Amino acid sequence: LSVARAGAAVTALERAPVIGGTTALSGGVAWMPCNGRTEGDSVAAAEAYLASVAIGDGDPQLNATYIRSTRATLDQIEAASRIRMLPLPYPDYHAEHEGGLPGGGRSLEPDALVPREDVAEMLRPSPNVLAPITYRELASGQFDRDEVARRRERGVITLGRALIAALAEALLDLGGEISTGERARELLRADGRVTGVRTDRRSLDGRVVLASGGFERSDALVRTFLRGPLLAPTGVATNEGDGLLMAMAAGASLGNMSEAWWCPALTIPGDEVDGAQLHRLVLTERARPGSIMVDRLGRRFVDEAQNYNDLGRGLHSFDAGTFSFPRIPAWVVFDHSYRRRYRFGPLGRSDADPSWLMRGDSVADLAAVIGVPADALASTVERFNGMADRRVDEDHGRGSRAYGRFIGDKHAPHPTLGPLREPPFFAVRIMPGCLGTKGGPRTDDSGRVLAIDGGGVDGLYAAGNVAASPFGMAYPGAGGTIGPALVFGWRAGAAAGGEG
Repeated sequence: LSVARAGAAVTALERAPVIGGTTALSGGVAWMPCNGRTEGDSVAAAEAYLASVAIGDGDPQLNATYIRSTRATLDQIEAASRIRMLPLPYPDYHAEHEGGLPGGGRSLEPDALVPREDVAEMLRPSPNVLAPITYRELASGQFDRDEVARRRERGVITLGRALIAALAEALLDLGGEISTGERARELLRADGRVTGVRTDRRSLDGRVVLASGGFERSDALVRTFLRGPLLAPTGVATNEGDGLLMAMAAGASLGNMSEAWWCPALTIPGDEVDGAQLHRLVLTERARPGSIMVDRLGRRFVDEAQNYNDLGRGLHSFDAGTFSFPRIPAWVVFDHSYRRRYRFGPLGRSDADPSWLMRGDSVADLAAVIGVPADALASTVERFNGMADRRVDEDHGRGSRAYGRFIGDKHAPHPTLGPLREPPFFAVRIMPGCLGTKGGPRTDDSGRVLAIDGGGVDGLYAAGNVAASPFGMAYPGAGGTIGPALVFGWRAGAAAGGEG
C-alpha cells in the first residue's frame, strides 16, 4: 500500500494460497507508543521504557525512529484505508519499569469491519478465534453473544484478519496486484544491485521489499540460529525463511538471529494449519486462579501470569548436572473448580475431556499420569495453596504486576491467585514455542537492507519478522511484532516506491 501510494506499480507475492500469514492468525494488535490516541504517553517516557528493557542485539537508533514515527504512520494508514486503530487498556509487558504504562493505551487493535467480497475470498481463515470477537472482548472475557451473532450474520471480521483485509482492499483500489500461491525463489541481481525476483512462475523486474515473515518453520535454520529449543511454532507453515535465504545470498548483514517472539504453546493432535501441525499460544489460561505451572520435577519455576515471551524464554533453562532441559515439557496444573469456570484453548467448560487433557482423582494420581514426582507435586501444590490463601506469591510474585493482573480474572477474589483443592485435578502439556522469529537482515530507518561489507544492498528492502527486530531480546508490549511491521513497512514502501 505504501509503495502504491508513492506512485509505483506493485505486485505482492504470497506463497500461500491465501493472504494474511501469521498476522491473520493473530489478534492484530500493534504496540505503538506516542500514537496520538492515548493520553499520558510521551516520547521521553517511551524512550525510557524501551531503554529499560533493552537487552541483546537491539538497535537504539531504529527504536528512536520508531517512537517518533508511530503517530504519522497511523494517520497515513487510516487516511489511505478503512483501518481504524483503537487503544486497548493493555498494560505494557513490563509496566513497572521506568516509562511503562500500567493503564495501557500503547497497544491498539483494528476496528471490526465487513470485508469486500473479493478480499474475503482470498483471506486466510483463523482456527484460533472462530467468532467475530474483538481483542478487548477477549481480554476482558466479556462479550454480548447476541451482538456476536449479529456480526457473524453480517460477515464482520475482527482481529488480525480485519487488519489484513483493510490493507489489501486499499492496495487493490490503487491498482496493486496480489498474487497468491506464488513463491519467490531468487533475487535477480546485476552490477551488485537487486533488480527483481524470480518466482516459481515468472521473473519480475523492480525493487524488492521482503516481508515474508520469519524462519521458525525451517528445522535447518532453527537449528543453525536459535538460542533455545523451539518445538511448537505457532505461525503459518510457509514461514521457512525464504526471505532470509534470499537476503543472505545478496550479502545482507544479519542481526538478532538467536531470538524469537517466544511463548508457551499447546499442541492438540489433529489441529492443522496449511497441512502442518498447528500449535496454540497459551495466554490467559495459566494466569487464572486455581492453576499453577510446573516442570518435569513437579516444581513451580515462574510467575505464571508473566508475559508469554519471557515465560517462553524460561522454558529453555538447561540443567548442566542432568544435561537436560527440565522444563520441557512443562505442565499447567489446575483443579475441578478451575475446569468448571474457564476455557483452556479451544476446550469449553462443559466440553467432554479430550485426550490431551490429563486427569487424576488426586494430586498423586495426576503426578503419576504426567510423570512427575508425586511428593514434589504435592508439596508444590500445598505451598502454593497457602500463599494463594494469603493472596501473596512469595516465590515468584504472581499477581504483583499490572500485566499479570490484567490477563487474570478480574471478577475473582484475586485476579491470578487461587488454591487448587477440588478434585479431580488436571494437567495440560506445554512446550516451548514462538509466534515467529525476530532475526534477519539489518535495515536502516527506511527499510533498506544493509550489506555485510558496509553500505546497503541497493534495490532491496525488508520489514516485519523477516528483518532484524530493533527490540533485541525485548518484547515491550502486546503487538510488539505488528507495530514495527507497520511503521517500518510503511517507511520501506515509501523508499522503495520513490518517496524516500
